[in-house]
Amino acid sequence: MKTAIMLGIAGLLTMCGAHAAAGEAADTPRTARMGINLAGPADWNAELPFVDVFRQSRPWISQREGAAWGAGPQLDLDELGWVQLLAAGCYAETMLCTVGKGHYPGGRYLVLYEGEGRLEARNAEVRERGPGRLVVEADPARGGWSLQLRATHPSNHVRNIRVTMPGFEATWEQDPFHPAFLARWRGFACIRFMDWMHTNGSEVRTWADRPTLRHATFSCRGVALEWTIELCNRLGADPWFCMPHMADDNYVRSFAVMVKERLDPSRRVYVEYSN
Repeated sequence: MKTAIMLGIAGLLTMCGAHAAAGEAADTPRTARMGINLAGPADWNAELPFVDVFRQSRPWISQREGAAWGAGPQLDLDELGWVQLLAAGCYAETMLCTVGKGHYPGGRYLVLYEGEGRLEARNAEVRERGPGRLVVEADPARGGWSLQLRATHPSNHVRNIRVTMPGFEATWEQDPFHPAFLARWRGFACIRFMDWMHTNGSEVRTWADRPTLRHATFSCRGVALEWTIELCNRLGADPWFCMPHMADDNYVRSFAVMVKERLDPSRRVYVEYSN
């Protein structure tokens, strides 16, 4: 398996027109520049890279009315992590922006979703409600807040929830990254994605296991490769990808194809893999 992964990595580097630093001639002149390892997506992350804060939401917590925290039955989730069915007297809850008081933008968050059901907010106020949408006012002085799924239709369950920060209601689809996040890391030569990809302890084995833009949250499997590549393109930074230790050959090949198709061809690619 190790040999197969090494061959896959070699193919990745070749396809992207890149080379590992160790393969350069010793006398090749280089300009020393700084790289950085990004934090992983989580509701308690002090950094908010996405204007849609649901991308970092906690995996759904099963709650039972009148019971202790998290004491509900096992949730019935679809393949993307959306709740398909709720047991009687139970609901599902997900945490948002829990890093601490004062560490996220206050104001009115636009909540959009598909399907039929009812969403409520905890530690924040629902100001408007309509089909497939809520407006929730959150105050960072009160600490983090959560969304609760109180009802969902079994044949048209609530899904594709988006929670957009104040001021980004018209641009979140075209510009998913918060401008302050981009400004903070612009100028770095290389971005390492160990935590961003949730590499440590990853359960990803096949290409079908990878996180996608359709999954409920990035906090389970890491950020989708599409946005990882897009971030490097926007920052003009070289990517340092970290392969899941159980990834099979097809995962590596498919990863390489997407990188080749989407990454700025002037960028250099670094790949880290487990022995």
